Amino acid sequence: LIVERWPLLNEALVDEAARDEIDWLIRLIGETRSLRNEVNVPAAQKIPLLLVGAAPASRKRLERHQELIDRLARLEYSTTADAAPPGSAAFVLDEATVVLPLAGIIDLEVERSRLTKELAKLDQDIATVDRKLGNPDFMARAPEEIVEENRERKAAAEARKLKIAEALARLS
Repeated sequence: LIVERWPLLNEALVDEAARDEIDWLIRLIGETRSLRNEVNVPAAQKIPLLLVGAAPASRKRLERHQELIDRLARLEYSTTADAAPPGSAAFVLDEATVVLPLAGIIDLEVERSRLTKELAKLDQDIATVDRKLGNPDFMARAPEEIVEENRERKAAAEARKLKIAEALARLS
């Protein structure tokens, strides 16, 4: 096995339509689970999913894989709809908008408040690190690993801030 050549994939066996379908499923389920987590929907809580403005291909994919989607995304049901109900969180998947109606499941105002507070705390953390990194004395005296640690903390805080801002924007 050590000296054998790695087998080459016969390109004739690649099915682009199947690859696109599985990619769509992975993105739908992954984004749905991420959004549930970002807005603190309890893991055991089954919620509905609505696909708004979907093309016929997306509608067929949802129909074809509904049982799998519902199980893996922990949904009560998934279906298509003409419009998003108030009190929903949403994200865009290709041409469609995926909507999770959350009114009555979580308190949207409390969640908005929590996310806003977390954004403010992250802004403070980023400002603190910026002050350190902008201080010539700190930069001259601090060991390189401490400076690098602060840069990493800032990058992590900025990435988290972006995710929270996206979650806040998804709450309608």
